[in-house]
Formats: sequence, structure tokens, C-alpha cells
Amino acid sequence: MKLSGWTALACVAVLTIACDVRDRSRYDESTTITDSKSPAGTSGQAARAAGADAELFAKQAMMASEAEVKLGQLAAEHAQSPAVKNFAQMMVRDHTNGLNALKQAVKGHSIDEPSQLDAKHQAVYDRLSKLNGAEFDRQYIVVMVEGHREVKGMIVDRVEQSPTAKGTSGGATDNSPLDASVNQWATKALPTVTQHLQKAEQIQSQLK
Repeated sequence: MKLSGWTALACVAVLTIACDVRDRSRYDESTTITDSKSPAGTSGQAARAAGADAELFAKQAMMASEAEVKLGQLAAEHAQSPAVKNFAQMMVRDHTNGLNALKQAVKGHSIDEPSQLDAKHQAVYDRLSKLNGAEFDRQYIVVMVEGHREVKGMIVDRVEQSPTAKGTSGGATDNSPLDASVNQWATKALPTVTQHLQKAEQIQSQLK
């Protein structure tokens, strides 16, 4: 049976963690861009909301990176295609680096780091672990393509809500320190995630 991505596999979506990673309404509601002329109370509420949203994003990103590393390690054992194996090695290397960078970015903000995969990501891992060779290659790459599309979408959402975005008066907004750190990480991560998606799509088109 061909996988249709994170969502279709046991209702899994990369970076969803607890729900849909593309839930733009959550981000729109919890991260409010404030005008420089807004009352201090409103600005404070927006900063707190941005901080809470940044914490959610950080937790999702850490879990997704952890999943990418473990799935990449799995692919090293189960994949057949040299292209898939090379891609999996890139996933382990880049997502390990990205995870470490994110941990450093949120250091001091009391955000729990994942000690193991959550149930949804574990379901994907367990399903793929039963496959080998060409079938593993096809289904692993499906997961990578769908997953990185969702990852890229969430990171783009995050970058567009940067604390340096302009308010309606033209003044830069001032959100929480955590929000600023998370957005800085997201900005740096976006080119890498885009590259991963492009490579996964290229491999998918070549697999039979």
C-alpha cells in the first residue's frame, strides 16, 4: 500500500505533533502584529501570545527534526537506492545540526526537549521499519516529500510573522525574546528545508 504522507499514515503530519502543522488560524490568532502606537497593554498581550506561539513552534520543530533523524537512520538500513541512502544521510546530518541549533536558540526558556518520538511519528517509523528495498524507497520518499512540504509551509508562516515585521504605522513590532530567537532560527532553516523538499521531489520522480 502506498503511503500518502504524514497525515494519511495514522493521521500523521510532520511538525503537526498535536494537530495540523498548517493550522494557520492558530498562528494568526496567537501571534498579533502590533502597531507602534498601540496601547502598552495590547503590546504586552501580543508579546505573551507570540511567546506561547513560539514555544509551540519550537516543540513541533524539535520533534520533527528528531523524527527526520531517526527515519534517516532507518533508511540507512532498509533503503536500496543509492540516491535514497544519500538523501537519508543528508537528513541525519542536516536535521541533527538544525535540532542542535534550535536547542541553543531556545536555551534558557524552559522548553522540554523530546526524549523520544511521539505516538504519531512513531507510527510512521514502525510502518516503514517493516519495509525493505524498493518498496521502502518509494514510501520513505513519499513521507519525505509530504513532510517537507508541510515543514516548509509552517516555517514560511513563522518567518512571515517575524518580530521585525512592520506594524500598520511602519514601526517594527517588539515581541518576546523567545519569539525573536525562534524566528531567527526559522529564517536560517528555510533554505535548507527548501533544498530538502526539492531533492526529495527529484528522487520521487526518478523512482519506479
